[in-house]
Amino acid sequence: MASMLTASLVACVVAGGSATSSFLVMGDWGGDEHSPYDTPSEVDTAQGMNSIAQELGAKYALALGDNMYHSGVTSVEDRRFDETFETVFTGHALSDKSGFKFHLVAGNHDHRGNVNAQIEYSNVSPRWVFPSLYYTFTQITEDKATIQFVMLDTVTIAGNSQIDGQSKQRNGSDLPGPADKAAAEQQLHWLEKTLSESKADYLIVAGHYPVYSVCEHGPTAILQRRVKPLLLKYKVSAFLAGHDHCAEHIDVGDGVQYHGIGSAAYHVNKEDHKDTLKPGQLKYHDGNEGGGFASFVVSKAMMLVTHHDDDGKRLYNATVSPRSMDSVVV
Repeated sequence: MASMLTASLVACVVAGGSATSSFLVMGDWGGDEHSPYDTPSEVDTAQGMNSIAQELGAKYALALGDNMYHSGVTSVEDRRFDETFETVFTGHALSDKSGFKFHLVAGNHDHRGNVNAQIEYSNVSPRWVFPSLYYTFTQITEDKATIQFVMLDTVTIAGNSQIDGQSKQRNGSDLPGPADKAAAEQQLHWLEKTLSESKADYLIVAGHYPVYSVCEHGPTAILQRRVKPLLLKYKVSAFLAGHDHCAEHIDVGDGVQYHGIGSAAYHVNKEDHKDTLKPGQLKYHDGNEGGGFASFVVSKAMMLVTHHDDDGKRLYNATVSPRSMDSVVV
């Protein structure tokens, strides 16, 4: 169940630190291809994330793609790794010394460059965790709840939204489909196998393109056809996405929470696709200027999702209950 929570309830959940664990999520954070290779919103978001990581004791973040605007990187030696990542996310709570990690997936802009170089950078920076285009990992909270993350390469599944030679992008309803159909099917087979085997208390799927979105690019039709049925079948707790440069929470009543977290470096205040939802399904949309990110505080009792602005201010909260394994279809 999702609901607005009072500040006192947020404080109560956070205060239970001995029984909770936390992580952060950012999307579309990848600066600019021109000097100084960052954006004011990205810099502010990095500072806000450091503040919240310190407050919550968070030790990792998910990065939901478009890691390097606007054409990815050329090689593992590309200066963008330093100028857009290493020298921007500099707060102590986000540092290698503190043990902080960023778990990444690729976005459409990353696929315009050398995606393999971003994967290889995992061998260079101890904070940068990107073992393959898609992968899974599990974390255990202090009260022994399990959180399994399933990190997708949605561009491989749905195709690239970029139109060659143009700055304009295709909407989610118009994506061309996979450039490599065999690779897409292989990933979807892996996804079903991974979800079917999960016994986690919370099962989170994350990728760049959204399943649902009211913002500029809108929902991704191919993900609704090919990925959403698996989310429902295996009782996924939440689907996290970027791509649209906004913050949003959508609940269509299918048991999965859909959170858009794509405004770390840029913010686009549009609701071009609001009519793709029924009344009441859009629970939250951030119309503020500036960057933003989200935090998750997790225990066996519940998962608290908070959307923040770039300064770390709490804007909206929702809760997610643990999965009921008795209702998982196998």
